Amino acid sequence: MMQKGYEHNMIKEIMEEPAVIYKTLEKNKKEIERVSNNILRRFKGTMYLTGSGTSFHALLSFQYLFFQLSGTYATAIYASEFPLWVPKTSPPSIVLAVSQSGESLDVINAVKWADELKFYKVGLTNRVGSQLSLLCDDILYTYAGEEKALAATKTYVTQLIVLLTLATDLSHLLGRVQNSQYHDLIEVLENAHDNVRQAIEGNIEKIETFAKEISYVDRVFVLGSGLLYPSAVEGSLKVKETCTIPSEGFALREFLHGPIQLTSEKSLTIILGHSSIGEKLYADVINRIKNFGGKILFVNDRLVDFSVDEQIVAEAPYIISPIVYAPMIQVLAYYLSLAKGLNPDSPEKLSKVVK
Repeated sequence: MMQKGYEHNMIKEIMEEPAVIYKTLEKNKKEIERVSNNILRRFKGTMYLTGSGTSFHALLSFQYLFFQLSGTYATAIYASEFPLWVPKTSPPSIVLAVSQSGESLDVINAVKWADELKFYKVGLTNRVGSQLSLLCDDILYTYAGEEKALAATKTYVTQLIVLLTLATDLSHLLGRVQNSQYHDLIEVLENAHDNVRQAIEGNIEKIETFAKEISYVDRVFVLGSGLLYPSAVEGSLKVKETCTIPSEGFALREFLHGPIQLTSEKSLTIILGHSSIGEKLYADVINRIKNFGGKILFVNDRLVDFSVDEQIVAEAPYIISPIVYAPMIQVLAYYLSLAKGLNPDSPEKLSKVVK
């Protein structure tokens, strides 16, 4: 069913992202603080993260930021693999489980396994009363509202705002982030919704035009480094789901270790950059790809003098770049799907909840 004022649910839900990011953080400030303290009281140096698909990619962002801020490593394991990776002999620990619906069979099974091991179970979901919310010892909610399109868009960015704030809070409570830095980071997170709004408004028409120009592409690669590596993997998933073409996400320079062989005049490579990482790293990879004739889209927080086919500028401090860049790839996937004559809302082989 198409939404009033929009041709598809997917684009409507992307346009809702600034509002739901703001709402989710506002409603969760005290809850995140409460959950952070509960985790800290039980924290013994280890923590597990589990989810599937988009939710797992959001957890990878938590994993990276938590390690960067606190020096503490949290182990991310796909929910479907969790019982196979975490042995019965594991000492009691903490698991953070994320599921948009709260009903994913793999996530539920992972949480039940964690319960058998006497883990402290923290959940994050978009659905009150879901199985996940009932199974966990502590629960946080995203406030994205109903998401009708199959591809997760607004639920992903609301997961990110909660998880990145949680990583910041935990690092502060562990004494690894000083008060002044903590307040600066929280201020950036509180303004993320506005950065997203500006990025969408400033780039949506350019992205639509570019998608029409590259409708012929038969494969897409998305590259990112650091905090933007999980964003690359998630972006590639959006393209696979909506455009029905092969798409893969890679750490930036890992692309040179084999996958670059697949570039051609019909390939598109999306590179997620940020000024905090430095331009030279990107320039080298871009020049190598250009040698093989592939199209390149560069997404960055500022305009740079690179020889690419299109640049998207989405201004954002590094900590929120995954949130701000996400709708850029989502919008591209949406319009590329349309350019290929597909319905981005309803990929025929997929379902919203995997059971």
